[in-house]
Amino acid sequence: MMKFPRLIAATIVALCAGAMPQAHAQQKELPEVSMLTAVPNFAFAAIWVAEQLKYFEQEGVRVKITPAPSGSVCLNAVVGRSTNFCASTSEGLVLARVEGATAIAIQAHNRTMTLGVTLRKAIVDKLGLTRESPIGARLKALTQLGTIGATGPGAASEQVIKFLVKRAGATATVLKFVYIGAAELPASLMNDVIDAYALSPPSAEITEASGKGYVLIPLGKGEIPELTDYPYEVLMVRPDYAEANPKIAMSVSRAISRGGALFRSKPEEAKSALRSHRLSVKLSDDVFNLSYNMVAGAMPPWGTMSAEGWQKVINFATGAGIVKDLSQAPSSKEGVLWTNKYVGKP
Repeated sequence: MMKFPRLIAATIVALCAGAMPQAHAQQKELPEVSMLTAVPNFAFAAIWVAEQLKYFEQEGVRVKITPAPSGSVCLNAVVGRSTNFCASTSEGLVLARVEGATAIAIQAHNRTMTLGVTLRKAIVDKLGLTRESPIGARLKALTQLGTIGATGPGAASEQVIKFLVKRAGATATVLKFVYIGAAELPASLMNDVIDAYALSPPSAEITEASGKGYVLIPLGKGEIPELTDYPYEVLMVRPDYAEANPKIAMSVSRAISRGGALFRSKPEEAKSALRSHRLSVKLSDDVFNLSYNMVAGAMPPWGTMSAEGWQKVINFATGAGIVKDLSQAPSSKEGVLWTNKYVGKP
């Protein structure tokens, strides 16, 4: 972009100020807040669409969005007051509450867990499986794996594999995990270092383009009832911050809810906005389209939550061993882990 000398630039601004639309003038006065998202993937598609289409500004707030290295970093930043909002997985909030951290979910931007369980293509071919195979047969394949990759100990990428293996009825199966971070998982699978991993799109779908991997169990499709109608990625905030800044909390919640709702009301518009986001433009069309198809159905009509959905989160957290002492599991009632107080209605 061309840079004008300071005097000339100031003159141009002064000349244009009188003709500046009122909406634009007001936009400059919008409060600005910060948000971290846990690892950049399509689980945050509603946020990315809201960002692209200026929904935050339309709702009366500016949001600086930055990907965090992990969900725990994101949540700890909210608890420690170094960021205003964290968008991350709901089971992390359950664990945080058990450990005494202060945070609450005020909006949900998925209604289904979006992780895709990806296996080496050679293993899938040997077992004669596809995404159209019965879910029972696909779950059983998880009991026949060697080394499985995960982002870190206790992460959702590890716990969901354990949960699905138990669901397959193979509780005695010995699972071997290696923890290598999200960025290294696709390459490790394509180089035969690991047999499988679970991440949200497009972190799994890129392996299909290479012919080395195959997303055998795309959870975003809603095939596992326990992980469907389930607030997976949620907007977290300190309760005292939301109470002190209710208009900001409402603005951010509504903007993200609008981004998610667009996938249902105007899917092509949502797809186009997602495609133009800076974290999508580098994807090939094949990878983008596959990733979009895996996650679009997980978008909720609005960002409201329910006690029934949060009970599923708690059940997953306890069933997968994230919360080890069942007596410490928090209540699913509104006001404990979540509230619809700020999300409003469409």
